[in-house]
Amino acid sequence: MNAYTSTMPHTSSLSRERVLLMAGIAVPILYYGTMLVSSLFFPGYSHITRYASELGGPDAIRPAIFNTGIILLGICGIAAGFGYTFALRRLTGKKTLPILAGLLLGLFGVAMVMGGLFPMPDERHGAYGLGMAVQLAPLFLWLALLKHPGLRGLKLFLLVTFVVSLAMFAIMMGVGQMVTRANVGLFQRMYSLTTFTWIGIASYYLMREVGADRR
Repeated sequence: MNAYTSTMPHTSSLSRERVLLMAGIAVPILYYGTMLVSSLFFPGYSHITRYASELGGPDAIRPAIFNTGIILLGICGIAAGFGYTFALRRLTGKKTLPILAGLLLGLFGVAMVMGGLFPMPDERHGAYGLGMAVQLAPLFLWLALLKHPGLRGLKLFLLVTFVVSLAMFAIMMGVGQMVTRANVGLFQRMYSLTTFTWIGIASYYLMREVGADRR
């Protein structure tokens, strides 16, 4: 009885981390799935020339599809932020960097929730720049894992993602004058590959590493 009881907190916390990290895996699935489904109810919508947020805007026929999906995505992002903090603290023994990595992802989740609650052109749709926290999240996750002996592939992936994401962000902000109204949707989708996809991939590998650490 005593031996069983002593393992309960450890087992419970692992289950909690697994659920939270699974929410992170759902983030890119929800984003691209929501975008695809909602576009089917928007005749004439172009993924090349239009922003994704227009799927939840005043011109959309079924804006609730996109906005609800983005809210769910944001909730998953917030949950994943906690999952990153707990998992990184378990794997690395560090405190500050795991909290910062989780906080940055959590702020991104809050921005997504606000984006769904306040569809464009509402000025609150951009969450006052909170979503930009996701730019730094891969860097802080990489820093937290830097001295961890495993996950070499993930660490390299995170570093490359951080660099490419910064480059894409600069392009979206007008550097090089590459983005026009005729291709803004295409560039936004390219940018999204550096801001959404890594969350799911990192969540999967962290979840797997936490499971291996238990053994």
